[in-house]
Amino acid sequence: MPFCFIPFMHRRVDTQAQNRPCCSWRWKDGDYDLQKWDGKDYQNIRKSLLNNPEWLPECGDCKNREESGAESLRQAYNLIYEELGRPQLNFVNGTNLQTPISYDLGFNNLCNLSCRMCGPKFSLQIQKEAKKHPALWPHWPDVHKDYSSKYDLDIILDNVESVYEFKFLGGEPTLQPETQTILKRLVEVGHTNFIKIFITTNGTNANHYFFNLLTQFKKVDIQFSIDAYGAGHEYIRGPASNFKKIWENINKISELNWAGEVNFEINQTVQVFNIFDFWRLRQEVSHKFKSFKFRNFIVYTPEFHSPSYIPDKWKDKAKKIAINEGVFEDEKHIFNEIYKYDYKPDAMKALAANTHLMDPVRNQFLKDYYPLCYEMLEEIK
Repeated sequence: MPFCFIPFMHRRVDTQAQNRPCCSWRWKDGDYDLQKWDGKDYQNIRKSLLNNPEWLPECGDCKNREESGAESLRQAYNLIYEELGRPQLNFVNGTNLQTPISYDLGFNNLCNLSCRMCGPKFSLQIQKEAKKHPALWPHWPDVHKDYSSKYDLDIILDNVESVYEFKFLGGEPTLQPETQTILKRLVEVGHTNFIKIFITTNGTNANHYFFNLLTQFKKVDIQFSIDAYGAGHEYIRGPASNFKKIWENINKISELNWAGEVNFEINQTVQVFNIFDFWRLRQEVSHKFKSFKFRNFIVYTPEFHSPSYIPDKWKDKAKKIAINEGVFEDEKHIFNEIYKYDYKPDAMKALAANTHLMDPVRNQFLKDYYPLCYEMLEEIK
């Protein structure tokens, strides 16, 4: 496949202390043993990425993004490879540093929101809800698993001065004590000038202590996960998501006294619920936060949340609305992607059934937030 720097320098640690090359890597449990950085499976992946001209099946997310005209994670990390001066690569340890120099960390499922397209692996609130109402989350059978990662932090803390970047995902990293522990250690050893810090946050928490640590770093990227402008975001992200407060927090965080370069980005997931007006968020961001970057991408899993599988006539309707509102060119990559896939009646019927069950539990009803989507699902069921 096309060259990818990720498995030579980067490690993803999930909420069960499992390692994988990156967050876009799609695999089934048991397919690989990637707990050891110099293990055989890691070595074989590195060899495949240099010697195999075909895309690896686990790399479908990046392949799809590139084919639709959007930037992929592979392309982003290849830019880092150039930035670092093309370090010498090896199959065993990745580079001559012999350890990961980039981490993507999701230590546990501590999160205060319950996003409908998420799951108990990444949200404690969803895990609680799934235990109480298992019918709402049948696609997540392992709701009783322990998603508080037992990852040995010392593996990271003992080598922080060799790390080029940390990405803190979650759960919600502003609530996770492990994130604060690493940031504090980096400050203590004086490694704040050159290391890159990436935070993905839902924007609900503008914790003073956390952001006081973060402002001391010279290179910071903060990605706010927002799915819609206004009440629609609250429907997707759950009752605890107060959009007005989140919008205020984003503004407050952007105006802090940062020690160096800080970049802000809004990340949006495009799904069945918001497919008929998702572009309005980009418009509001460009008006309110002119210096912010904006990126959106399609939900692929769970399958019934993916707009790729809605009926063609409803895809056409969403496209027509976007054209009439003059936003189609900005969002063309989304429409290019969803038109690659055929309608899946079973997936959409599953969404209609799930929505019918979940709405009264949460006291949030689809027809009040996304009436056009409600009309579509009523027709399908």
